[in-house]
Amino acid sequence: MSQIKTRVNVWAPPHLPENGRLSVTYKAVIKNYLQQKREEEQYLQQFNAQTERRNGAGFTCSQSLHISFFFDGTGNNEDNDTNHSNPTHPTNIAKLYHATYDKAAENDGYYRYYMPGVGTAFPEIGELNYSGAGLAYATGGEARINWALLMLADAVMHALTKGQKRISVASAKSKISRMAADWPFDNPESRKAAFYSFLNAEMKAKVATAKPKLLKIKLFIYGFSRGAAEARTFVNWLTGLFEIPKGANKPEQSILGIPLSIEFLGLLDTVPSVGIAHIAPLVDGHMGWANNTQLLPNEKRFPHLIKCCRHFVAAHEQRLCFPLDSVCRPGGGYPPATQEVIYPGMHSDIGGGYPPGDQGKGLVGGQSDDPNYPGNLLSQIILHDLYAAAFAAGAPLTVMENSIPDELRLMKPSRVMPSSTFQEFDINKSLVKRFNAWRQTILSEKDQTSLDQQCTIDDGYIPHLLSQSLDDAVADQIGLITAWRIGRYANGSYASQPFYLDAKQHSKEMLEQTKKAREEKAQKIEYLRKAAKLNPALKDAGKMLNQAGPPEFEPLIDKQQLQEAADEFKNDYLNKIRPQSWSEFVLNQIPKGIVWLINTDDEITQQRNIKQDGERLYPRLFSSKQGTVTPDPTIALVVALFDDQIHDSRAWFMHSALGTREPWGGYFFYRSIYYGSQSNKDQYLFSIHQQLIGVPVTHDGTSYRVKNNALYYPASSMRNAEVQNILPTTRVDKPVPFWTVIDNATGKAIPLQDGTAQLLNPTREPGTLVALASQQMLASQHQAMMTSAIDMLKSSGARVV
Repeated sequence: MSQIKTRVNVWAPPHLPENGRLSVTYKAVIKNYLQQKREEEQYLQQFNAQTERRNGAGFTCSQSLHISFFFDGTGNNEDNDTNHSNPTHPTNIAKLYHATYDKAAENDGYYRYYMPGVGTAFPEIGELNYSGAGLAYATGGEARINWALLMLADAVMHALTKGQKRISVASAKSKISRMAADWPFDNPESRKAAFYSFLNAEMKAKVATAKPKLLKIKLFIYGFSRGAAEARTFVNWLTGLFEIPKGANKPEQSILGIPLSIEFLGLLDTVPSVGIAHIAPLVDGHMGWANNTQLLPNEKRFPHLIKCCRHFVAAHEQRLCFPLDSVCRPGGGYPPATQEVIYPGMHSDIGGGYPPGDQGKGLVGGQSDDPNYPGNLLSQIILHDLYAAAFAAGAPLTVMENSIPDELRLMKPSRVMPSSTFQEFDINKSLVKRFNAWRQTILSEKDQTSLDQQCTIDDGYIPHLLSQSLDDAVADQIGLITAWRIGRYANGSYASQPFYLDAKQHSKEMLEQTKKAREEKAQKIEYLRKAAKLNPALKDAGKMLNQAGPPEFEPLIDKQQLQEAADEFKNDYLNKIRPQSWSEFVLNQIPKGIVWLINTDDEITQQRNIKQDGERLYPRLFSSKQGTVTPDPTIALVVALFDDQIHDSRAWFMHSALGTREPWGGYFFYRSIYYGSQSNKDQYLFSIHQQLIGVPVTHDGTSYRVKNNALYYPASSMRNAEVQNILPTTRVDKPVPFWTVIDNATGKAIPLQDGTAQLLNPTREPGTLVALASQQMLASQHQAMMTSAIDMLKSSGARVV
């Protein structure tokens, strides 16, 4: 699929025990404890050597700080999803937050901070309501990252002052507004100034005399979706807080002289930005805080900063608006101690957040009477593996009470997992069997020969290195799910399957009642806020003023969405044109950020390859054209996984806002994958900094119409030479699929600027092209400003020499 052949191989998950990975042994718990106490033990030994003591009896006055950060995914909110939703549906990030030592452990040096997903309420940073802009454009992402940086300072301040000083919400909120950057410009100095305004000279003076002595700051960072992108930006911005000692050539990895390391970085399907498909058939790249912040820090400049990184990615996600950011380097190769592991399912099958029964999925195979029972959700597999990987890295995670050895049972902080959290980790044995069966589809014969050694519970989490790259492994899996869709969607057999029969569908009257109830709740909350603002003396006025609003309305029309999705797949499979195929769209406002247009030629190749792969693999899954499942018991379990666990993300996405699925996307596209400055697909740079590429500097209020020449004009009526006149190119090896930009006010095509041809060719190195385009655009804008200034001087009678 990819033309970039420098990729290294990706990993497959290890075999999963039938009861999951929560049943850790005494040996594993003690190992986790010793990892947390490693610096204290080393310090004690050093102290004994210096004082010639033979033991450290009574010497306990030192500790390392263990600080955990949780960046949740787009539209996900721990408080709402855990405490107010019915059924409950916290993500894997929220569940792991619940499993981490709680606030009672702060005096022992353990801290945890949770950042709600963009698009949801986060009163601490001033976002009281759920936001469509947050869902679509990552609005609020930068504030969440800056909040996390300040909470790092909060933990250090608390430890240095024995709990006497914290950063108040008001202070943090005030600083965050000053830390904000105006894209495309970064603001590292303001971030650093805000951070060290709390960790100032007074705090630095306390480091030498602090009791207990602070030996190290150890971070555990988790993120899903846009939250995973926030986590990666957080790591990069964190390195900007390090000071470079006088005479040194690289930063000292410390805060106030206290060494700092990232012990574990757990990422779930990183998506820096959702596209703007509701405006046009475009994909936006990395804008604002996600620009140049997704690669992990350079290991030569920051050696051993990240001790362990695991990135779990979705094998079957295809939405145009959810491009993946790999942790693989642009030229190929993963950073040290970093593994990228491919799992079955869609984006939220990896990160969690689907409630049981959504689209009729996650119900079969031992469903209990509890509507909140999560044990059949595919995301539980990833939850258990993420838990195991973090625990093996020393993360401060609670365990089942019967797993705690006697010598640790009475120690503080408590390591006992709360019963409510234990229930969130429930996993059904039938799901585990299906997952392990799916693993066989991703392992080649070469891979199978090295599977004799299965990792035990004591080994922790050890993925299996495959013999293919991420691009190729994903392409194979898209072929597999396409074969399933042929058997279920193309012939209509989905309509008789349990997942469709169990899918919920509200009537029109019920939808109106639900929507009205949501609006009334929002109005009530707004009324209470206004009342508290007018009368601060009211009881609970502070709570009323900062009460979070309800989630956006989401209609429960699963059956309708699945039926429409099946019809769409069938039409595309049979090569029927559907309304979403774009030939022309209107832009009344050029989107912010970096915007790409998908290459039409590349789309045609993808559609052909995916269809061929699906047809080739169909007999492996089904034994008849009617969708009869194969008698092969292992593959039958894989079909059951597709039927009952893997969701259809396209069927749901954007349906509420648009009344249809994601326009201009489809089931016959590979997912876009970014590797730093590189991409796995040909893309045209469409606009940057709100300026169309190749078009003269635009003005506010100008409206444009964009035509896809490859689809708008029949091939017989538009010669290649005519296209060349509209949009010049240096490509001569294949036909040119270009667009035309038309000024709606005049109806005429806008001539392209000279010297922009190289920016108009498709590229798989978007980062390099964006840098070049930015330089040319700034030069063009500068020239336009100079010309305007000279004209103004001339008109005033001044002599310009």
